[in-house]
Amino acid sequence: MNVLAKETISIDRPAALIFDYVSNMENFGRWFQGVIAIEAVANEAHGTLGKTYLETVNIPLRGSRQIKLQVIESRKPTLFVTEGDFSPVMPRMEITITECGLSSRFEWKMYSRNHGILFRALLLPLIRSEITKRAQKSLPRLKAVLEQKTS
Repeated sequence: MNVLAKETISIDRPAALIFDYVSNMENFGRWFQGVIAIEAVANEAHGTLGKTYLETVNIPLRGSRQIKLQVIESRKPTLFVTEGDFSPVMPRMEITITECGLSSRFEWKMYSRNHGILFRALLLPLIRSEITKRAQKSLPRLKAVLEQKTS
C-alpha cells in the first residue's frame, strides 16, 4: 500500500472514549476537514465489522463525491480500520489508539490500495499532499472536540 498521510497526536482522554467517538463514522465530518457528510447505510452498531457508510467529500477541482466506506477491522479500544471504493485512490484508513497513563496516543494513517504505475507517478504526490494537509488540521480539531466534550 502507498502511504498518503500519517499523523499522531496525544489526547487527554481514555482510549475507550476516543474509540467510541471515532468508530462512529457519523462523527467523522465533525473533525476531519473536507468531509461534507457521512451516514450509516444500515443500523448495525458503530464499530461493527462490515458496517457500511456513505461519505460525501470535497475533492479539489472536482467538487463533491460520494464514497462507500466499510469497516474491515475493529478491535475496541485500540484499532479501527475502514476501506473505501473511491477510484483511483482506493483509500484505507487506520486508526490506532494507545493508552498512556491519563492520555492516549492517537495515530491516524491513510493509505492508497492502488498500485498502478501511472497512479503512483501522476496522482500519488498530489493526493498525498492534500491528505497530509487535511490530517494536520484535523487531528488537533479531534483533540479539541474530545477534550471539550468530556470536560
